[in-house]
Amino acid sequence: MSAEAAVRSFLRGVADSNLTVMATHWGGPGGPAIRTNQPPDWEKRMVVMQAYLSKAQYRVVSDVGSGSDAASRSLSVELRRPDCVRVVPFTMVRAGDGAWLVNQVDLASAGSPIKPCPGPPPKDSAATRDSL
Repeated sequence: MSAEAAVRSFLRGVADSNLTVMATHWGGPGGPAIRTNQPPDWEKRMVVMQAYLSKAQYRVVSDVGSGSDAASRSLSVELRRPDCVRVVPFTMVRAGDGAWLVNQVDLASAGSPIKPCPGPPPKDSAATRDSL
């Protein structure tokens, strides 16, 4: 499975709220979190990532090797939500068995799970100024 295919499988788990699928495609050089139980708080991390990445359509916009390190890749994933688009960096690592795994996701780039995209600009009215 390619790094891009691993990201797609991970994001299908996000869309399905399936933490097991997510943890099968997320981990480190030692293997997927679901098998290694590493890091110890992996289940909490899956819940947080699912909250930040859910409810968005996605597409992989770039897949770049990390220089001379053949065991690492950087992918940029475009998340599309109503009225905005965010590009989220994913860092991939190759596990000992050769599988690509999501290792890091820049959640700050995804936007807040409560309000992931900026709303309309505030209206500058006398009523608004007076109510502050």
